[in-house]
Amino acid sequence: MKKSIVLVKTIMAASLLFFGCSNDNSPSCPDDFTGALDATETPLVGEWSFVSMVSEDEVDLTNDSMDNPSTDIYDQFSECQQDVAYTFEDDRGYTLKQGYVATNCTNKVALNGTWKLTAGVLNFVADCYTNSIDIEFNEDKTEFTFEKMYKFVDVDGHTVRSKVIFTYEKTPN
Repeated sequence: MKKSIVLVKTIMAASLLFFGCSNDNSPSCPDDFTGALDATETPLVGEWSFVSMVSEDEVDLTNDSMDNPSTDIYDQFSECQQDVAYTFEDDRGYTLKQGYVATNCTNKVALNGTWKLTAGVLNFVADCYTNSIDIEFNEDKTEFTFEKMYKFVDVDGHTVRSKVIFTYEKTPN
């Protein structure tokens, strides 16, 4: 049960915690992003795989009968939980998939929407939801990272709130 809660939270974090618009019948849903990409956006086009999740504080998420907290959250995930990838298209469409490459994943997730990168802020629109995150590329633009505050429930049921750094790596063409 705890692993499934962590999986749901991972998916939410990986999908960047979209925030919804209201249902008051007003035309408040944001428009999809459109238009040509500029030079700062083109390095994002392609597939980006989830490769690291590091917490500022140690957390033990593995139910392995050992007290072994770690800041390496990614290493404590199952193969299916680690299997997360974004695909950013040059027409501003994006897809986020979890559980499609690893074998025997039962909780497959796919999200679609549009994206725009402006001054290091990656913006998303999907199903009347929007979100923005500050990302940082490495020097050769083969990785990007972002930070989020995250709440974990460890194997002993304790809540740990910690800053987490997520890293995605570009898949070679």
